[in-house]
Amino acid sequence: MIPAFIVLCDQPKVDIPRPSRACSVSQRDFHPNEPFFSVLLGENGLFVRKDITAEHWTEPPDEFFGWWKSTVKHVADNTTQQFSSETLQSLFERLTALPGEADTLYVLTLLLLRRKLLRYEKEVADEQGNKLLEVYALHTDMTYQVPVAMPGQERLEAIQQQLAVLTNV
Repeated sequence: MIPAFIVLCDQPKVDIPRPSRACSVSQRDFHPNEPFFSVLLGENGLFVRKDITAEHWTEPPDEFFGWWKSTVKHVADNTTQQFSSETLQSLFERLTALPGEADTLYVLTLLLLRRKLLRYEKEVADEQGNKLLEVYALHTDMTYQVPVAMPGQERLEAIQQQLAVLTNV
């Protein structure tokens, strides 16, 4: 059998369903931090994902594309802040005009790349040889050059707090 990551890499675009909240065998809801197994099957030309508690897992069924073990994420409380795409895009626009906020802009750029609100184009260098990420903003149809400025752990935590203030959360 070909490993799942090879099969998936050969696909032009693969939509793998998100994990379910219950075991597909017992229909019981997963508990926080509970280990479970996922198996990817093909049905009618589409990928179908089945999530199974560890107690009901034996082995992957025949004709599977891939399987993996995961753990249900535990959310202790609602302290994690979620920013809307529009808020983050607006903040990105404001930060591109502010000198001295390179590390904040860089962290926000990485977040927007992850959310697919920006598209990575290439890495370039300015006249002084500093690395810049060239990104394309889908919402404005513009290209930006963002300085590569990865902050340390303490500064990263400060940036997270700063983003909360700047987004009025």
